[in-house]
Parts: sequence; C-alpha cells; structure tokens
Amino acid sequence: MRGLLLCVVIMLVGCAPRGALGPIAEATPGRTLPIFVGSTRGTDPETGADFAYTRSENLELARFDVSVPPVREIGELRFPRLGRKVDPTRDFMLAGETVFDAPAAFRADLRRDLAQHGGDAVVFVHGFNTNFAEGLYRLAQMGEDFALPGTLVTYAWPSRGHVMGYAYDRDSALFARDGLQKLLAELRGAGARHIRLVAHSMGAALTMETLRQIALSGDRATLSALNGVVLISPDIDVDLFREQAHTVGRLPQPFLIFTSEKDKALSLSSRIAGEAARLGNLRQVERVADLKVTMIDVAAYNTRDGHFNVATNPALINILRDTSQMAQILEGEQTGRRSLASGVMMTVENATEVILSPFTALGGG
Repeated sequence: MRGLLLCVVIMLVGCAPRGALGPIAEATPGRTLPIFVGSTRGTDPETGADFAYTRSENLELARFDVSVPPVREIGELRFPRLGRKVDPTRDFMLAGETVFDAPAAFRADLRRDLAQHGGDAVVFVHGFNTNFAEGLYRLAQMGEDFALPGTLVTYAWPSRGHVMGYAYDRDSALFARDGLQKLLAELRGAGARHIRLVAHSMGAALTMETLRQIALSGDRATLSALNGVVLISPDIDVDLFREQAHTVGRLPQPFLIFTSEKDKALSLSSRIAGEAARLGNLRQVERVADLKVTMIDVAAYNTRDGHFNVATNPALINILRDTSQMAQILEGEQTGRRSLASGVMMTVENATEVILSPFTALGGG
C-alpha cells in the first residue's frame, strides 16, 4: 500500500526542477509588484541561505519586488528554476529585495503601501510542498491575474518543499500558528483596516488553526479586521473544520471554500488519513450547512491535478475576477436557480453552494 501511494505521489508531482528566487534583475520589461513577507522559515543548515525549510521561532520580515513578465497567458506561472535559464519576458523574477532588521522599519514601509491602497491588504498562505520562491511568485501571479485590491502580503511558513514531506509540513503548519498571528498584528499596527486571508491546501489548515487561536486569546479586534476568508482546496478534516469554525464563532464574511471532487491531491490526502473526503473535495454542502459559508465547486474547470484550479484555469480566473459576475454569485437570490454567471446555486440552512459551470457561463440552460 505504501508503495502504491508513493507511485501516485510521484505521478501527481512529477520531476520538474524546483523554483528559485533567482538573481535580482538590473532591468525588467514588465511592471513590478511589491510583496511584503512574514516568514517563520529558518536558514538552510547546508548552504546558510535564508527562508529555507527549517523552522524559526522568530518572525522574519521582508519585502520583495516582483517583476511581472509582459509575455504570458492568464493563469500561466513561469519563474526561475534551478538549472534553467531565466527569460525576463516570460518569467516572474525579482526586481528588488529588502530584509528588515527591525519590525519598526517593516511597519513603516508597510504603512506607506497600505496608505496607497486605502488600508486594504490581502494575505496569502501557501500550501503543502511549497518552497519560499514558489509561494512568493504564486502570490505575484494571483495578484496580477485577479487584480487583487490592496497591499499584497505572503506568510511563508516552513514547508519542507518535498513530495515526501507531508508529516513534516503538517507539523510545521501547527508550529507556524504564532507567526501568522504576529503577522496579522503587524498589519494592524501598520494601519491595515481590512484584511482578506487567502489560503491554499495545508495553508488553509494553518489559517483555521490561527483563527481559532486568535478567538481563544480574546482578540476580537483582529477578527473584526478580517473582511473575508478564502480557502482554496483546503486540506482539512471536515469535523476538525467544524470545531475550528465553532470556536471562532462569527466567521469573517464572505467566507469562501473552493472545492473539487476531481482534486487528485486531496484524494490522496484522504486515503492517507483514512477518510472519505477532506473539506476541499467535499461533494455536498450539508456537512457544513449550519455554518455561514459559501462552498464553490470548481470541478468543471479542472486543470492538471485539480488542486489549484482557482489560480491556473484561465476561464475560471476570468469569471472570478469579473466583479459583476461575482456579485451575482455572492449577493444574488440563493434559491437553487441557474444564472449565466454561476451555474447552479442553492442554500442549505446557513450555507450556500455554488456549482460553477462553463456551459451555463456561456449562456447554456
């Protein structure tokens, strides 16, 4: 059985070289996105490089300016990889880097950027098997493709960045709760008025654990500053999610959960855990119906292993970034009807289920 699982993992992940930050470009042909970083990654014990897979009890604070390549398709993410030559016209790459020696300097830089975005911030929490460069460039790609409003911030927790590192990453996600809570405090201290949390895969489990921890600490001010939570393919046990949500109490709104029953990575995670489903491949909304959440099924837009359709499928990205269509999804009449924007929508108790359909989005019946 273990050998079978290993074979499935290798097929899902492949043997592509891992992402690297790459050199800082002297000149870049595309526009530049500033991304602020809070990280509990330590130094590499072999190379001494920062932002490695090791765990640090200190929250490292930094800013990376990322160049967006001018030649690319929506949903496409190319960035420097070990052993491959960088193409500035097609690759996301570094245009600048600042690691702050003191929180006050980070906060001052962050405050200036927040002021330009009306106090709005988007915080991205990456998932399993992700190294620092891959998480950084993924947020840059989503920031560009979705035209994310607000200051862009990523929380880089110490994922092992290895296909066989599931247990290490699961423990790291628990280890990293304090760091995410501290980063949210830094944001509020710098003047963030509205914070949207976006988390993928195992990063969603970390996010929910952190929200639970914040609630238990009595910090309702931070919870009130959250103007939305988006869980993409969350790798969370459904019963555990329910307990976390009940402890948090009133969930930040909107609270979106993107799911797909075709998610091969979560199917494997379910088998490892000995369960029928994870939250991210839940087929029906009834198990979370008492919670005020919106579950959006994106299986019809499956891309590759189906674990990150939201960020990789161009048609789905176009729908989700269209504010008028999203308004119909989130604010329209939730009575099991069809709409051109959403496909099928229904409400079960407090929860809403949306099944997105390319056919109905094109005007089918």
